[in-house]
Amino acid sequence: MLLKHWLPRHKTEGVAVAAGPKKLCSPSLQWLDPLTISRGGPMAVKVKEKIQGSGEWWIFINHKGKRKSKKVGDEKTALEVARKIEAKLTLGEFEIEKQEESGPEDVPSFKEYAELWLNDYIKAVRRPATHERYGDALKRYVYPTLGKKKITDIRRKEVRNLLLKLHNRGYSKSILRIVHASISGPMNYALDDEIIQANPVTGLTRGLQLKTKDNREIEPMNREEVHLFLETCKQSYKDYYPLFLCALRTGMRLGEILGLRWGDIDWHSKFIEVRRSYKRGNMGPTKTGKTRRVDMSEQLIESLRSLYVETHKEALKKGTGKIQEAIFHHDGIPTAQNSVRYIFKRVLKTAGLREMRVHDLRHTYASLLLSDGASPVYVKEQLGHTSIQMTVDIYGHLIPSANRDAVNRLDAHPDAPYTHPEKTEKAQPSEITPHSHAMVPKPGFEPGQAYAH
Repeated sequence: MLLKHWLPRHKTEGVAVAAGPKKLCSPSLQWLDPLTISRGGPMAVKVKEKIQGSGEWWIFINHKGKRKSKKVGDEKTALEVARKIEAKLTLGEFEIEKQEESGPEDVPSFKEYAELWLNDYIKAVRRPATHERYGDALKRYVYPTLGKKKITDIRRKEVRNLLLKLHNRGYSKSILRIVHASISGPMNYALDDEIIQANPVTGLTRGLQLKTKDNREIEPMNREEVHLFLETCKQSYKDYYPLFLCALRTGMRLGEILGLRWGDIDWHSKFIEVRRSYKRGNMGPTKTGKTRRVDMSEQLIESLRSLYVETHKEALKKGTGKIQEAIFHHDGIPTAQNSVRYIFKRVLKTAGLREMRVHDLRHTYASLLLSDGASPVYVKEQLGHTSIQMTVDIYGHLIPSANRDAVNRLDAHPDAPYTHPEKTEKAQPSEITPHSHAMVPKPGFEPGQAYAH
């Protein structure tokens, strides 16, 4: 038989253990290695703290295809109970059927296991934004329907009906994918812990073939709106003018702009090295995990250079002479995204412009470049898209004038049945005609003489 327990290393004295594979962990957390006590046979007892640091320890039993779990108290009690059950299993004196009177609370609810997955796995190996996104999806869409159900009672049709309900209400594809992942993740976690035998959610979105359009369509600013927005910002919120100008002249994501440092600017070559992103109080890599270079316009260079000079003067007044690394900050801390969004809405309202998102400044940058005839490849590189297909899919419909010009070029010679180059090195005959010099036969090959002899 197999007794598994997530033990700290200092508690393994006197126990014959075989170390299993290490669990994914965060460097800032002291995670516990999986240790096993093996006696052979198709049975298993596992002891585990449900949520790290909660002090609630559970026993999970898997014997002859049947599973059972029970909360038993602290770690010491859980270990003692597990060893007793192990001994009874070895002697054949333990029957799971006789333990059913413990009640439904023996099996954790979906919500309990989802919190375990969220805090023990997602928080450790994924970005804080991802942890927050999954947690929000669980609270808004999943817990009201599935939260109180035992994780062993979750059925495929229940998840299907939930996704269809959201789909019919018009939620976007991205929301449906997040909801599906926030359900499938805890189920896979329970599958690894042998609480369930299969994940009922696997392949569900492919089977449903949900076709959903995102509710938010791209509505970028035109040139007049961009000018009005920037002028209003310069007059009413001048401290934010360089930030919004940077967004409209580089197409960078908001987190990337807030993560900028003075050392990222190459004043001579006139480009910015995009290396990081600041979001929800955390500095991390860019969305794609890659760095890229974005070109700066002359107007943006002038604005950032003026900001640098002003920042340096303020540092001299303080007696340090050392400027802050971050370009856009408050007391050395990068500006919060919500602060930028608040000012953005204030500028829109003051200017009398329609409501939109800060991210629409990125769309505005791309659409104006493309409408001016910039190559989609260049726009793709500036935006940091992973593929040209993504750029074309998002912005292709925003350049109808360029498409019409391409068609009109086919009419360059309206009177000719086929298109011919306007200029060539040598004049070409309009039709094929025989020439006397081309029809002169070589000696010995005169017509009618090949068989004369």
